[in-house]
Amino acid sequence: MNTSEIEKALEKPAPYGPDIDLSKYKLEEAVVEEARDIDPGVASAAPRVGLEAGKLMYVQANERALYTAMAKALSKYGVLVLPTREALEKIPKARELSWRLVNPARDKYTAAAYLYGGEVGYFIYVPPRTKVPVPVYTCLAITTNNTIQFAHNVVYVDEEAEANLVTGCAIPHGVKEGVHVGISEFYVARNAKLTFTMVHAWADGLHVRPRTVVKVEEGGEYVNYYVTYSPVASIQTYPVVYLEKNAKAYLASIIASSKTGVYDIGASSILEEPGASAENISRVVARDESSVYARAEIEALESNTKGHIECLGLLLSPRAFISSIPIITSRKQGAVLSHEAAIGLIAQREIDYLMSRGFTEDEAKAVLVRGFMNIDAPIPPTIKKQVDQILDMVAKHAVG
Repeated sequence: MNTSEIEKALEKPAPYGPDIDLSKYKLEEAVVEEARDIDPGVASAAPRVGLEAGKLMYVQANERALYTAMAKALSKYGVLVLPTREALEKIPKARELSWRLVNPARDKYTAAAYLYGGEVGYFIYVPPRTKVPVPVYTCLAITTNNTIQFAHNVVYVDEEAEANLVTGCAIPHGVKEGVHVGISEFYVARNAKLTFTMVHAWADGLHVRPRTVVKVEEGGEYVNYYVTYSPVASIQTYPVVYLEKNAKAYLASIIASSKTGVYDIGASSILEEPGASAENISRVVARDESSVYARAEIEALESNTKGHIECLGLLLSPRAFISSIPIITSRKQGAVLSHEAAIGLIAQREIDYLMSRGFTEDEAKAVLVRGFMNIDAPIPPTIKKQVDQILDMVAKHAVG
């Protein structure tokens, strides 16, 4: 890999989202070790993203990466959960996969993660034909002010295997400023399935820059459920999923924006071979003076492919802003692509009706927002229950 090209990319802003001067934030030395006790900051932040500290299998506080006894419990299934740096030292497969999907020279954030990140983050490997019976819970937290956190995550679900990964990114109360840069490379092998649930709960002064690429091989399935509901200075993410023959992807985003935050959130699905299909779904609830750019793109490179985009927005404030940007592109006859987008308001008659049934105005709005955010996503029942609890919390937050 050409280091000089990557160094040049340190000056390359992302095409979307506000540009961030990374030099203004301090970077702690990367440390990887086995956990004895969970950092108190992580323990207090975990409930904000619906996680219990005792169930976490990988924990990262700032640049201190820990793996816990819970991760060892998965070894009886042959599942590996350990910090990326340790995996790169011990496991040839990790070295083979690392930085293969994400180009370090993509922009300043990937370049900085490659050059200065210290390869913290998590590595997860699921062996062939293994159905992992429990979710793999991980948590990334920033516990000190004015800190930049890097994470490089690599996940490989081998042939005919299934896994459910739940990652929460959060900060404890009291942390006001910082930057999170998360690099994720997910591989879903032939006829395998990965369900990835991500919940973000940050703060007013945090800038968040995830960078994710997913490769789904023939007959594989990738389900991504993303929720962000807290104030944030800015977040910009645009994961890309490549789908081979008969592979499927379902990408759902729930965005509840607030204060003056800039939320630039999207997803792209590339239908590379016949039989590939994708759904990109988003629900946006915007209040205060926040700005939301809801992007979604599906590109068909072959015939006999299908894709659908659905972007729905709900404005709760006259000062909020939502821009829905769906893109569909077909490069071969026989591809079937569609999209729908709509932005509206809560109907006053619906609020009045619920208030006539005994709800307060805020309770009525929360009920309507909760119903709006409901998506019939193909996620396992255990994860669905957890997501429902998070959405209940999001609905209450969204109406203040």
